[in-house]
Amino acid sequence: MRVALIGYGKMGKEIERFATERGWSVNLRIDIDTPPVTKEQRENIDVVIHYATAKDITNDLTPWAEAHKQIVVGTTGWQNQLHNVEALVNNNQIGLIYAPNFSLGVNIFFRLIKTAALMMDKFENYDAFIQEIHHKNKIDSPSGTALKMGQIVLEQLRRKKELLNETSHNAIQPEQLHVSSVRSGTVIGTHTLAFDSAADSIELKHTAKNRSGLALGTLFAAEWIQGKKGLYTMDDAFQDLFTQGDR
Repeated sequence: MRVALIGYGKMGKEIERFATERGWSVNLRIDIDTPPVTKEQRENIDVVIHYATAKDITNDLTPWAEAHKQIVVGTTGWQNQLHNVEALVNNNQIGLIYAPNFSLGVNIFFRLIKTAALMMDKFENYDAFIQEIHHKNKIDSPSGTALKMGQIVLEQLRRKKELLNETSHNAIQPEQLHVSSVRSGTVIGTHTLAFDSAADSIELKHTAKNRSGLALGTLFAAEWIQGKKGLYTMDDAFQDLFTQGDR
């Protein structure tokens, strides 16, 4: 597989390390100081992996979509541009997969959250909350992963109707699911879903030890999107994986 990396920070370097280990070639590393990519350079790419700035994502992806290249987007915080990106995908008949978090462990965690929230829907004495902790340089807050967790809980826990993403200066409403964020130090990422009652508390927690889980999941997505057309999420890839396992 011939890869172009848009964004060559810590995440891009980790993806390159694992891609090289499996015999893939990283032909392009695109960062803020990289000269414009030529048509010839694009022709020698099979998949584009984007971990860069959210505000530039439509501009970043347009030439690659027009060159009919498959795309993986690990960047978060660009949902306001989803309509534009979807149009790019459909107009150019390519495949694009995105996720708030490509970590294999996190996506297993999402499925556990769905099961837990469904069970807790039967027990109204348990209230729920989400907390996420990240390093001090993370731009978006709450994290895309925490927002995805919240969406899953809202779909299963009928007594919760909306996410409260900001600091609460008053008592929260019973129908609100509070999502809190902490930014400090060099924390890679810790996400917790808790169910609390007067009798006890139950916590589901995912703690990232490094960026390798994200890199491995991103490469899994890059393989999965080959030969596909349309806009997909990691949920689609995991559903396909587990469906195949049932055949």
